[in-house]
Amino acid sequence: MRTQASQKLDPSNVAVRLGMCAAALAGTAGMVSDANATVVTFNTPIAVPNNFDGIYLNFLTGANGTSGGSVAGWDFNPYNSGVSLSFFWNGTPANSNSGVAGTTTGPYLDLAAGATISGASTFAAVTATAQTLAFQNVGTHYLGFRFFNEGTGAINYGYATLSTGGATGFPLTITGWSFENSGAAITIPAAVVPEPATTAMFAVGALALGAANLRRIRRQRKLAA
Repeated sequence: MRTQASQKLDPSNVAVRLGMCAAALAGTAGMVSDANATVVTFNTPIAVPNNFDGIYLNFLTGANGTSGGSVAGWDFNPYNSGVSLSFFWNGTPANSNSGVAGTTTGPYLDLAAGATISGASTFAAVTATAQTLAFQNVGTHYLGFRFFNEGTGAINYGYATLSTGGATGFPLTITGWSFENSGAAITIPAAVVPEPATTAMFAVGALALGAANLRRIRRQRKLAA
């Protein structure tokens, strides 16, 4: 049986390579751009009242209130029908505001990370509580949606994160939502991707570590000489 002979690492070579890698990483970080520049995200949680009014929400502006008349251009209205959670959508313009569903009459789908919402998705705008069953259990849920962007006059696609604390869909909190504001498809991310600033911080840290090791090796060589 053949065995691989072990090799003794030269600390000076390791330090030099670490410094070179850190420099390359720093240069790469300077070129990182936001790949989701047209994705708009709202992260302010909104508690949905457990009553027949619920909350009216404008996906574009983030404006919300307990009556449709108080929220200009509202798109989505989750509420308690008297039995459990229901979804109500602004019907103007026609065939716009609605949620991703199994068929055009429901049920609404609790999407998974990696799911894509686009013009190819199936949407429903029904209010029957039987169609929101996937959101009537404790946990975090993703509701895909489309809505009319009054700023551009186009249909936009997005997803909302709903946190449910009970078997009827309440207590309910809209923890945030994102949409693609050009009308293109959007995919629910499988994991949080570090912002360019975070990547740059890692690069700076690695660069500093490499530089410190280089200085240490040089001092050792001077003492040895």
